[in-house]
Amino acid sequence: MNAIKAVSLTLCYSCVAISMVTVLIPQKRTRRVMSFAVGLFFISTFITVVSAQVSEIDFHSPNVAEIPIPTYHDADSQEVVAQMTADHLTQALNELLHNEGIDVKDIKLSLKISDEGRISVVRAVIYISEKDIDKMPAIKSIVYRNISKEPEIHVTGEEAQQVAE
Repeated sequence: MNAIKAVSLTLCYSCVAISMVTVLIPQKRTRRVMSFAVGLFFISTFITVVSAQVSEIDFHSPNVAEIPIPTYHDADSQEVVAQMTADHLTQALNELLHNEGIDVKDIKLSLKISDEGRISVVRAVIYISEKDIDKMPAIKSIVYRNISKEPEIHVTGEEAQQVAE
C-alpha cells in the first residue's frame, strides 16, 4: 500500500511541476526542445519511483505450512449457524407481526440442521398478551407462511419467563 501511495504522490508532484514549467516555456522554437525535456523528466521520474517501489514488494508466496488453519468442530459451527438463523428469523417474525399490529411478548424458535445442510424449524412458540387472543388465527397464518411451521401460541407473558428460566 505504501508503494502505491509513493508512486501516486510522485506522479502528482511531477504533474504539478511539469505544468508549471510548461506555462513558462516560450511559444517559439524552444517549445519543442523544452517539451521533449519535460516529457523525458516525467518518464524518468516515474520509472525511477516505480522501480524503487517494486523492489520493496515481497513476491514470495507463503508456504502452505505457514498459513494458519482455524480449527473448529462441525457440530459447533452448526450450532452457531442454527442460533444465528434462529435470531434472524425471530427478529423478522417479530417485525412482521408488529407491522400487523400484534404485540408479541416473546418468540422462541428451535432449529435443526440436517446432514445435507438444510435448516428447518422444529418448534415455534409465541407468547402474546391477553389483548391479542382474537388475533391468534392471523398470527398462525403469518408464521406458517414465513417458516412453514404452525406455532404454539401461549397467552401470557408469565409462561415466557418460566420457560426462559
